[in-house]
Amino acid sequence: MPFIKHPSCFWFAIALAISACTTVEKPFGTSDWGKGGTGTTQPARTAAYSGRQGAAKPTPFADDEASRTVYFASSDATIESQGAEVLRQNAQKLKEDAQLVVVLVGHTDNLGSSAYNLAVADRRIEAVSERLRSLGVARSQIRRLPVGSEESSKLKCDSEVCRRSMRRVELIYERR
Repeated sequence: MPFIKHPSCFWFAIALAISACTTVEKPFGTSDWGKGGTGTTQPARTAAYSGRQGAAKPTPFADDEASRTVYFASSDATIESQGAEVLRQNAQKLKEDAQLVVVLVGHTDNLGSSAYNLAVADRRIEAVSERLRSLGVARSQIRRLPVGSEESSKLKCDSEVCRRSMRRVELIYERR
């Protein structure tokens, strides 16, 4: 057998073939959202700014999920006063930094069919997007991801308090 004469070449070829089969996750901020991709990549949570030289600028409300979340009533897409204040604060941050992009991730509770919940999530995202636009945020800074009940249907949730926490639009920040 000719490859036995050079076993190191054989093992190098095996190692090269195996390494070609591995996958590497894209670094945060390089997703395909809004670029014609499949949209299957989930947004990562942004880490807080470390303050080190060369570190990326912090994203707004990185450590304060409540300041990036708008809640809704059952089957409704009406933004209540508390949600309007959250959006006003987020709109201000987006207008201050043109390099920020916000991904609106729409969730629903675990009641109803998948199709119905996806439609409700999309209506909620539309309401949040329109409010941000009315507050002066550029359309190019807003991306959409209706999730519906894909994640929430896996959770055991029997109370109204629990379901209310599921009915939300999260604002997830990325940098261009």
